[in-house]
Amino acid sequence: MESKNIRTVPMPKKGLGSWFTQLDSIARDYVERRLGRLVHFCEIRVRTGLIQAIAHFWCPETSTFIFGKHELTPTLEEYSMLIGKSLDPEPISPYIGIDPPLLLAEFLNIGIAEVQRNLKANYGNCSFSFLTECFNQAISLQKGKIFLLAFFGLVIFPHCKNSINPKIAYFIQQVCEEKNFVNAILAETFMSLNKYKRDKCGTFKGSAELLQIWFLSHIKGCQNLVTVEKLRNFSPPIIVFKEKQDKIPDYHFCEWIGLLEDSEPRGFLWQASWFKIGMARLASAGARPIPLLGFTGATEYYPLRVARQYGVVQTLPPPLEAEGVRLDFTVKVPERE
Repeated sequence: MESKNIRTVPMPKKGLGSWFTQLDSIARDYVERRLGRLVHFCEIRVRTGLIQAIAHFWCPETSTFIFGKHELTPTLEEYSMLIGKSLDPEPISPYIGIDPPLLLAEFLNIGIAEVQRNLKANYGNCSFSFLTECFNQAISLQKGKIFLLAFFGLVIFPHCKNSINPKIAYFIQQVCEEKNFVNAILAETFMSLNKYKRDKCGTFKGSAELLQIWFLSHIKGCQNLVTVEKLRNFSPPIIVFKEKQDKIPDYHFCEWIGLLEDSEPRGFLWQASWFKIGMARLASAGARPIPLLGFTGATEYYPLRVARQYGVVQTLPPPLEAEGVRLDFTVKVPERE
């Protein structure tokens, strides 16, 4: 059975952009300090055809995109540099054992009955229209916190059209505490791609904007493809992409597939031009994979398989783990009788 194309969730970026302009200086500084360069995503358009195409090249066993005999994968260090957020703070913990309606009500500073009514009317999700009402009634810093809730729930971890997963409130509480969310973004990207390849269909619930900017940073030349690498300057890649995105071709899925199937090693820029780093973690306990804790589960990946992305000599990759870290916190475990 051939895989269907992975789906992407439409995002109300125009509405979120309007929210951002309504933030006062205190709330805006609060948001920008916690989001890093992700704040520019409200102005970045996703090339759906590209995301659909590269998903077909994903290998769950290696946690890499495989093009012919060559592999590429986003790394923690690359995502950290793109986002502009350090990997040093304590990582965000998952939502296991929480009461989503109560936590969301406390976060929004409203009654739990209001939240429960909205969740019931939206099949367990919290609607963007409801969040807009809360945003309009909030003042100063609380507006900033609600913006973070909607931004992560709709753009970074898209759940469904115009609605967020109420459990994201637990995640945002930790974002407000300035914990490390880079690991979670990479983990959710990998888990979403893994589910797609396993089920031969599915929805991409990671950051499509970040994935496309990362990928185009590694394309040196595919026919007349204009890339971030060719447009580089001293600005961060996300800002460069935002400013030059109209020059990035919006190919149809089939065109991207054709380009990638015919790609040769010389067409890839193995180390992104903007990626310069002194230290990196390439393995865990010898040559074992590095675990990644996400918002909805956990997984792992093998940076040693893509060592040349760090500017070092690519050696024979380590053997794959027979029993890797693959957890899905959204699956209910049956109770014992």
